[in-house]
Amino acid sequence: MGSIMYDVKAELRFLRKKMSRILKSVKKREFAQVLYVTLDEPPVDYILAFRQQYPDKVIKVLTAVDEIEGLENTNIHFEYYLQNRMNTARLYKFPKNRNNIEIYGLYSSAFSGCDRTRLQYLAPFVKAVRICAKELNPDIIHADNIPFFLGAEFENKISYPVGVFQQIRDFSLIEANKTEAFWTAINLVDKNGMKKICRDKIIKKCIASLFNLHNTKRFYQMRECLEFIYMNYFKFRKYIDKCEDIDENILFSRMNARILQLFPQMAYEGEMFCNSMYYTLKKTDFWAVISKTYYDALLNKPELSGKIYNRILKTSNKSSYVSYGCAKKPVSVYQPFNQENFRELRKKNKTYLLKEFSKERIKTRFLDVSLFEDGDYAISGYLDSFYEAPLILVKGGNNIFAGGIDIVFNTIFKLFELNKNIQVIINIPDGFKNDYIKTRINFLEKNYSLDGRWVFIDGKINPAQFYASSDMALFPDRVNVVSIEHFISMQYGCVPVASRCGIYNDTISDIFDDITYGCGFKTKTALMCNEDANELYYETVSKALNLYSKNPASWNLLIKNSMNYNSGWRFDIIEKYNSIYERISG
Repeated sequence: MGSIMYDVKAELRFLRKKMSRILKSVKKREFAQVLYVTLDEPPVDYILAFRQQYPDKVIKVLTAVDEIEGLENTNIHFEYYLQNRMNTARLYKFPKNRNNIEIYGLYSSAFSGCDRTRLQYLAPFVKAVRICAKELNPDIIHADNIPFFLGAEFENKISYPVGVFQQIRDFSLIEANKTEAFWTAINLVDKNGMKKICRDKIIKKCIASLFNLHNTKRFYQMRECLEFIYMNYFKFRKYIDKCEDIDENILFSRMNARILQLFPQMAYEGEMFCNSMYYTLKKTDFWAVISKTYYDALLNKPELSGKIYNRILKTSNKSSYVSYGCAKKPVSVYQPFNQENFRELRKKNKTYLLKEFSKERIKTRFLDVSLFEDGDYAISGYLDSFYEAPLILVKGGNNIFAGGIDIVFNTIFKLFELNKNIQVIINIPDGFKNDYIKTRINFLEKNYSLDGRWVFIDGKINPAQFYASSDMALFPDRVNVVSIEHFISMQYGCVPVASRCGIYNDTISDIFDDITYGCGFKTKTALMCNEDANELYYETVSKALNLYSKNPASWNLLIKNSMNYNSGWRFDIIEKYNSIYERISG
């Protein structure tokens, strides 16, 4: 009898396992459509590479638009309640393009025509995206550097089945505007931070007063009142330049001040107390950052992500890193060249650029217009073709600390001080509007012994000719890098000198680490937490200059290796994205 019972149980176990396999196979479905949400340029190169490898998959793009002229109305429109009032949004489709990629644009008065990187405009855009995605019916939403669940703690779960892949560029980038500290806090603080807000007596008193001004219900639950104010924030918030002393403004000013007392780090953009990715990490199906080096550092260095470090660790089982590519595009330069003829033709490009930025041409503004994106530029200094010197290019932005602009200027000043034989092109759009940069340029202008050895360009340049003419480019970023500038630099044989961080460390091989395939120079360690960052970077630039002047054969190898580097959307890069999509859909 016992034997019979054993056989029956064994048979039942077998049937259960078989049924389980059948159910799993039914449940698992192959993804067919991805909706790529971005506020940057549509990722055409990525989509083309992905489609070539997986022709049965479809990737559509969704972004925000400011102008609807020339776009096709899809007749998809909806209302959503947030901020000032009941907002409306419409979905448009871009005209058919030669690559046959479907690109959609969302238009709404709540965020169109605004700087959508700012929180008060990003929040309505993200909410509109969540609603609109239902109409486009994707299997997976790929949110590129957009916190897909921003503000979702005040909403119900998504009402349609969709997987979310959150691609994150850098956890340290956050807007925490002092004047809107309260709005920032209720969007971005973690669970402990929300408890801190709800328990604070001053905040509770202000919330009660504000709630009672616009609601006949009796104030009794802090969370409910916060939700009410969140949904109507900009209806209540009257800007100071219009109405200075109304009750709502007084209450908001008190709450902003109190938030900055509770969380003083919010007064500084670079410091991390809270992050818009907190709820996204909690709710997303998978997240990834664009660098193996940065990903490894995130899991081991709390200072890179601040208060959400624990959330990163808790969600590490559904996270990884991805990379990106830079497809080579034919761009006109003075003398095009390749790996075989660069020795002669790169020199001609350099001679041409020195001539264009001579004192006479700058003075008469008789410059090659193809060097610039438009005519809106200003120039200080000039270059002299008399100097036989290595030409260094610096192409940066106004984010002084993150971009290492202070390190660049300190390095250049020290090289000039030690009378090193160099010429420098510095390009920083809107640089003259920045006091730090303006002070450094004034110093160079007053030092007449440096005439002819530097030029500063405030404006947007077309980088190809500059990289094709410069011997080396400086990339001293302290934080994780999201730019493809070093890829473009290497395409034109301009040797990168970079910090050992993020994508730089992933893709640039230091010639002193790899004598055969080295394509640039890297600092010994990352610059973010290094007290001697200036000295560390100066030593690296000095090594590059020393090799340039004393070992031309090795320098030519560097140029050749740089140009040979495959920076495109390789098979392994695309396969990593596809494996993530498959994991989410399974």
